[in-house]
Amino acid sequence: MIGFETDLQDLRDSAGALQDAADAAATASNGLRGTDVPVSGGGSGLFGGIAGMLPVDNAFGRSLGMPSVAAAYDDHLAKIQKLVAQLHRTTADTSHALLRVADLYEQADEDSKQHVNRAAAGLEGN
Repeated sequence: MIGFETDLQDLRDSAGALQDAADAAATASNGLRGTDVPVSGGGSGLFGGIAGMLPVDNAFGRSLGMPSVAAAYDDHLAKIQKLVAQLHRTTADTSHALLRVADLYEQADEDSKQHVNRAAAGLEGN
């Protein structure tokens, strides 16, 4: 490229690698869905699991009575899902930006070549 020290293929390869990472983040984000643990399963324990008094159904066991642990897990999971979704968006955006930069560099290079050719043609005509 005239005037640039950047290999366009490197930019495009980087953009492709970032898009692969964005796709992996999207897959991870989708994989996190449905992994929440219900704090109460409705109907477990005596009298249907009266909140705070009787055991509830959750991933931590029917008789363990750990609704606070289940709620903390769900809160942590929600934060992780948000971060992974953000990772997906920012990685995909960066990939698209690198492709756009490569396109702009390519266009600038082509414009420079045309300008040089026009200037050379003008000199030859004199």
